[in-house]
Amino acid sequence: MKASKKYDLHPLCFLFPELPISEYEKLKGSIATQGLDCPVLLTSEGAIVDGRHRYKACQELGVEVKVEKLPPMTEEALLYLVWRRNLTRRHLDESQRAMVAAKMRPWLEKAAKERQKEGSSEGGAIIHLRKHGGRGGGLSANLRKKKDDELLEKSGQKSAQEAADKLNVGSRSVEYAVKVLKSADSELIHAVESQMIPVSAASRLCTKEAKVRRAVLKSISEGTAKNVAVALKQQSLAEQVKAIKLAPPIVGKFEVLVVDPAWKFDKNREDDASQRGQTPYPPMTEEEICAIKLPATENCILWLWTTNAHLVSGEALRVLQAWGFQPKAMLTWGKTRFGTGDWLRGQTEHCILATHGRPVICPPLPSTLLIADTGAHSEKPDAFYALVEKMCPGTKGELFARKVREGWNQHGVELGSIPKNPVVIPAGVAPVPEVPAMPAGTMPPVARNTGFAGKGMV
Repeated sequence: MKASKKYDLHPLCFLFPELPISEYEKLKGSIATQGLDCPVLLTSEGAIVDGRHRYKACQELGVEVKVEKLPPMTEEALLYLVWRRNLTRRHLDESQRAMVAAKMRPWLEKAAKERQKEGSSEGGAIIHLRKHGGRGGGLSANLRKKKDDELLEKSGQKSAQEAADKLNVGSRSVEYAVKVLKSADSELIHAVESQMIPVSAASRLCTKEAKVRRAVLKSISEGTAKNVAVALKQQSLAEQVKAIKLAPPIVGKFEVLVVDPAWKFDKNREDDASQRGQTPYPPMTEEEICAIKLPATENCILWLWTTNAHLVSGEALRVLQAWGFQPKAMLTWGKTRFGTGDWLRGQTEHCILATHGRPVICPPLPSTLLIADTGAHSEKPDAFYALVEKMCPGTKGELFARKVREGWNQHGVELGSIPKNPVVIPAGVAPVPEVPAMPAGTMPPVARNTGFAGKGMV
């Protein structure tokens, strides 16, 4: 069996994506049984410009490759030849076509600029001289360069649209593809060209760190995530869980506590990142929330935030019972706009006031209705904290906090701390951090750690 002669590959060989393994094996089997009926095309210099898969199959089979050498032609002509021969015989989706168009663009722009350079500066000067009878007053070098640059820019824009038109794909998809190619991430490019992920999702991944991209592609290839959005959410939650496990313990006990647990919704479809109402933090089961040991003093007021769903299901009251608190009243937050929900769209959120022992409150008592604007996901209004500070004297702590507040000892992933079960460290027992003297009833502010996102406990 005669070995196939070796040839170099022209860059245009890689304009179209590699054949899927199944199609390549089918091609290889056909060549093994019937021989190579369609010759591999060579440039006039002898490099393969079309037929790299046939050539590879012949190399692996030890079959002599049939070749056909093309006459001398420009790179633009070679580009159109490769485009015409492959587009009709390859079944590509829109993302794959966008990648081809993005690869074609530099070739088309180069050809257009070369044509423009040949006919703009010299041709423009000749036309100008003809108009003026060859008498002085020619275009200045700066003006001519400016006009040439404008023409070249327009030719580049036309080339971009031409590439999109030739591949029957939208210009936005081509821009996504250009971004993916510029990333120079071979795995990401292959993921699009092999139809693992759409080019729009790949473009989104370009903004992520390389390790995140690797993890996302691995999740999709292994089937643990069905798309990029789900995989990214999984990565985000994994990072939050990691941060939670490394969180420091809570120091001391508090006379006033605000807790906004990471309630788990039954409707939450973990495999559907497009679902409205998805939580951007690791949710907790009722059992996990009940297992939290609150850093509460003997006489303590607790403000427990809950949703309509967890209120009517009885979960919120069962949590209070597990924590040893008695519900006394309920504050309702009326939002200025409604959000998601089942049966009814949610425009209210509730905070149960519960007590342990005999805590003290300060009159006048506030209303059970608080009207305030909404902020970031799950973020509670400033007016609520003003209400608590005015009504409830004593040291104040907050679990699942999302925003730094002076005078509060706060713990939450966004602030860089929130353990699974807060460990209360008695005063005088190491390791207690040095805390500057503060007025009675206040705690020092906690520095925000922007390296974390989310709010959940695990």
